[in-house]
Amino acid sequence: MKGREQSIPDITNPDYFLQLARTVDKISNDLPKAEELRRGADITPDIHTMVGDLGVILTEVCEELAASSRYETQKLTHYTEYERFGTASLAQCAIPIGTALAHLSHVVDRLGFLHASIRHSSTERTPPPDDVRVVIQAYLDLVGTDLGMAVQQLRGKATEISRMITTRGALAANTHTVTPPTTALPPGRTR
Repeated sequence: MKGREQSIPDITNPDYFLQLARTVDKISNDLPKAEELRRGADITPDIHTMVGDLGVILTEVCEELAASSRYETQKLTHYTEYERFGTASLAQCAIPIGTALAHLSHVVDRLGFLHASIRHSSTERTPPPDDVRVVIQAYLDLVGTDLGMAVQQLRGKATEISRMITTRGALAANTHTVTPPTTALPPGRTR
């Protein structure tokens, strides 16, 4: 990306986390279904797309961590507790996404076995043997669970950030300058 200014997401904005949750949810919805496996459909392109999409998200998390570290160590800007919280929240979502990628690597391994060992007829694909199909489906189910966990975490973090923003706004509204009351004495009284 030489020569291009890269847009850094606003990790203090709950909408960023909600958009990321929608993206992960869409990826999860594109998981190959058991019926596709039973039919012998080639799910390799779907797996390829999922690995790429999840890799991009994990890369974005790493870039945010690198930017956060750079801001902290080089004191490029006043990095607030809200940015720190946003960065930490984003990093926590890396675990289920990375785990989903690990499960997808097992699917790729099994698909490689199928491609190497199953001969296809001239008319249609041969469905995978039941034992291999069951293993692939089990890994795909784990991917779905992990991605669901990531979506829940992202939505939960968006809610927490919204609360922080509301609290910050309320505190800012209540910090107007207050002049101390004058100690006016009633008429005719002296100290």
